[in-house]
Amino acid sequence: ASFTFTKLAASTNVLFRKLSRVKNQEGPRNRKWKSVGDYVQYQTRTGIRIVKGLVDNPERLSHLVDPETPSLVPHVPAILTRLDKLEDHVAPILERVLNNHRHLASIEPYLDEIMERFDDIEPHLPWILEHVDALAPYTGLLLKHIDELLIYADADAHEMSKGTRYDLAEQLLPFLEYYVSKLDVVGPHLPLLRPHVPLLLKHNRIAKVSPHIDRLFARGYSDLSASANMDVLLFWFGWTLRIPGLPRLFFALPWSPRIVSILANRLPKRFVRGYCCDVSCTVDDNYGSLWNKLSKT
Repeated sequence: ASFTFTKLAASTNVLFRKLSRVKNQEGPRNRKWKSVGDYVQYQTRTGIRIVKGLVDNPERLSHLVDPETPSLVPHVPAILTRLDKLEDHVAPILERVLNNHRHLASIEPYLDEIMERFDDIEPHLPWILEHVDALAPYTGLLLKHIDELLIYADADAHEMSKGTRYDLAEQLLPFLEYYVSKLDVVGPHLPLLRPHVPLLLKHNRIAKVSPHIDRLFARGYSDLSASANMDVLLFWFGWTLRIPGLPRLFFALPWSPRIVSILANRLPKRFVRGYCCDVSCTVDDNYGSLWNKLSKT
């Protein structure tokens, strides 16, 4: 009972924080409401439409047979704050998260935090729901590193090898368990790797190197310069990834982390970056506490 009360208290705090942001007109998403009353009325009308949709489509109600459904009750206050964002996703959420798929047990402990960050998550929810089977077990770690991951969510069309914003994520899905479980280690590399996404997608390189990355980190590799200079490494040695067996052989070497660090720092950059060869990213592992802090609007 005390655990349920704690969840209810946390969920209620999400509601109060949202109401406070609406009242104080914090952020562009909250300025569209003239007052707290206007916001509450809109959420109420949205809730009525959602309920009506369930009544008009009784087959959706069958998804609520999930045994974890009662665990949602303490989170109702937080859910109420995002009804306007949830409305378009009710059907797929019922079908893919509930419906006795057992995903709710993995997601429910983090539901209040999800609702807090839902403005950032919602644009990507269709893709998340499509791959919820792979993603749900790692909800906690994904939320912990959400800011680093979100910088990969939006990309220009020319960056994507298949023309979709999730090309990199699609290639990483087979190796999701490793990357997510190592996010505390891999996380600092993500901002530095972001400019090199088109090169990593080319020739399916990310899929070719991923099976061997765990050996690199298992040997204590932590040098951020390799990620910052990934374009240089791929310019000189990207072709080696296309030789069967060679990546496996290289990463099996006990001194492979040292070799990577030396090459990343000493290979000529002018052939790759031209007049920008002297430009470098910050690799001191200290971006500041607000380096990519998205507002919880």
